[in-house]
Amino acid sequence: MITYIYIFNNASRAATYGIGTYVRQLSDGLSAMPDTNISFVEMFAETKEFSITEDERGQKHYKIPPLTTGMENEDYCRTIFYLLARNINIYKLGDRLVFQFNYFQHYPLAVLLKGYYPDCRIILTVHYLNWCFELKGNLTRLHQIIAKDYEPADETERAIVSSLHDEKTFLHLADDVFVLSKNTQEILKKDYKVSEDKLHLVYNGLGHNMLTRPKKWTSERNILFVGRLDEIKGLKYLISAFEKIFEKHTDTHLRIVGDGDFQPYLAQSRKMLGHVSFLGKVPSDELDEVYETSYIGVTPSFHEQCSYTVIEMMRHGIPFIGTDSTGLSEMLDATPQLRVHINEEGFDEEDFVEQIASRIDLLLSDDVLYKQASETVAAQYKARYRLPVMVEGIQRVVTESFYREMYTISPDFLEHIDIRMMQLVNKRPDIDTDFFGMSGIGVYLWWREEKLSESPNKEFHRTQLQEFLIYYLDWINDAANNSELPEEMIATLADMERKGFYKTRVKAILEKQPVGIDVKTTIPSDDKIIHNSIKICNCKV
Repeated sequence: MITYIYIFNNASRAATYGIGTYVRQLSDGLSAMPDTNISFVEMFAETKEFSITEDERGQKHYKIPPLTTGMENEDYCRTIFYLLARNINIYKLGDRLVFQFNYFQHYPLAVLLKGYYPDCRIILTVHYLNWCFELKGNLTRLHQIIAKDYEPADETERAIVSSLHDEKTFLHLADDVFVLSKNTQEILKKDYKVSEDKLHLVYNGLGHNMLTRPKKWTSERNILFVGRLDEIKGLKYLISAFEKIFEKHTDTHLRIVGDGDFQPYLAQSRKMLGHVSFLGKVPSDELDEVYETSYIGVTPSFHEQCSYTVIEMMRHGIPFIGTDSTGLSEMLDATPQLRVHINEEGFDEEDFVEQIASRIDLLLSDDVLYKQASETVAAQYKARYRLPVMVEGIQRVVTESFYREMYTISPDFLEHIDIRMMQLVNKRPDIDTDFFGMSGIGVYLWWREEKLSESPNKEFHRTQLQEFLIYYLDWINDAANNSELPEEMIATLADMERKGFYKTRVKAILEKQPVGIDVKTTIPSDDKIIHNSIKICNCKV
């Protein structure tokens, strides 16, 4: 039995930074599993045409060029699906198929793959939530925008609501979801309504052991920032804080590693000429030297999931200062005195800068505290953020995903199928009456109505489905005048008649069928109904 795993990534700046590192760590960890075949699907690749290559490990790389001018994301994903479907072959009964995704924008591709390979597993890793960028991780503000009776005030708020809905849909489709922080795990449970049993907290990991650092500092004490020069990373506040620090600690130097728009930060640093260095993007083989010669790390971000930069600091025993935003807060569990609070209800820039400066001053002024913090972050790295810990967690989830009994699709996703089926009933598209068509819609709606009868807390939703079933029966009654219905629909109608649902209409439809009712015909299995419904949902009508 072989497990075929396809890892999806974008050729983008994020792929160069955190997500790219994650994909490399993920593939190394999964490759260590016995009887596992890893392939990569690189979307938006810098290539003119679709290609398949093999690397030195025999792993395939499917490279997909960017979408053409005017092509929508859904059409791009559909095109990729057709390319992959021609090349993915499962040769033996019992072989397993896993698709691992890292971007929410790939949902149209994921749902097509789930429809075509019904026994596959869709695994999604949450590296970001889009609203965090727009709202700078402000969960309080998000709750205001998505409140039941709140009307979005502008295009930005409407985009946040829409984006959250799209993210929720993918999260509900996924069979398993990797989260990189407890913070995100709680948000997905409470605000995205994702089932707890498919959420798996697996922290990012780097390396196997601690790295050595100088025991004594004989020159400048370097304060280190590593990250993209984006507003959400909070660099301008660190520079302002360093201006305060340098007045007291003249032996300090601020080093800034990362690419982006330097100009505003250069202008802000002009008073400290010679004591602030912009190193740009440093090659990975030179980064160790930067960490080894750094005294304190600062990550004043408004949004992080599980920062590789911070893990690298811990690995080098560098005490670091960070905010209590999103996933960054728990990375400071070992040194809570170094957290910088973000007031979500009334952010004060001066107070924020003062907090950063005071935390830096604390470490610079107290050698005993500094040594304790260095040892504490090193211990936290060993316990939580080493690569073997990450690999063990990932391997366990991938293996156990196939152990679920009586499993077809995540129950979270059924309501999304319900909505699509009701939309089709409302639209009445011109489609065939076969099972993979109009009849499949009716079979699903009746099956779902029956399942909901076992859940008293779903009575309102069940009533809604019953209403659309009545509309559906009127629709198929018209079609039955000219078409013979498939056996799956006949069995479903017979079950409706037995249970007294819209009995006169159901009886009239059955009487139009020239073959009559075959008493041996039974309603399809749950698996078959669900698989068929996903395929119907994926059709462009």
